[in-house]
Amino acid sequence: MKINADLIVMDYDRTVASEDLGFKISEDVKEVLLKIPQKKILATGRLHEDIPDRDVVRIFDAMVVENGTILITECGKRKEVLIGGEWTDLKKNLVEVLQEGRIHFKCGEVIIFGDIKDLPILKERLGKHGLLNDVFIDLNKDGYMIMPAGWNKGRGAKVAAMSLGGGRLMAIGDEVNDLSLFEIADVRVAVGNAVPELKKMADIICDKDNGKGVIEVLTSLGGLTKW
Repeated sequence: MKINADLIVMDYDRTVASEDLGFKISEDVKEVLLKIPQKKILATGRLHEDIPDRDVVRIFDAMVVENGTILITECGKRKEVLIGGEWTDLKKNLVEVLQEGRIHFKCGEVIIFGDIKDLPILKERLGKHGLLNDVFIDLNKDGYMIMPAGWNKGRGAKVAAMSLGGGRLMAIGDEVNDLSLFEIADVRVAVGNAVPELKKMADIICDKDNGKGVIEVLTSLGGLTKW
């Protein structure tokens, strides 16, 4: 089976990187990724400096970090914040509300991170202050991410794809916040450990988990050919 794609966007945690390797990318996965001719985009909710495997800068042609709000290119040398300046004031208000509610959180350069167990009280506090409609709250396995309404990982990945010349896009993911990647993709791949919501939308479901699933789709299915 040949899969036509010009670009591949993939999630980091529990997709290309495995938890049992300390969230690093295995050497086998790196070898496959470096061999394929397609442009590669990493899309992650992590801060750039929090990505455990620093080889990502030589493997991927572009990265969108903080859930698609920051674009990094040129082997990590060029960074572009994709969110407009109006977010700065709104973010200050959000921080004040979270502090007032004694909700634990962490601020990235753009987005706000928190523990998913605090999600109910977070929504209650934001609703009370009339801020709930001004933000988008995205979820992953362990936490939530607050960003401007209308923004998500897929939107950032689309900007990255266009910066690399555009074309037919494959997306590979595992979690709920990868649904937005699937929405912009021509070919949708769920690794074996993906959540049911993602598998339901997938064109291809890997038998194997994490990086082994990435290898599976790039090799066992006959590899990739460009248009």
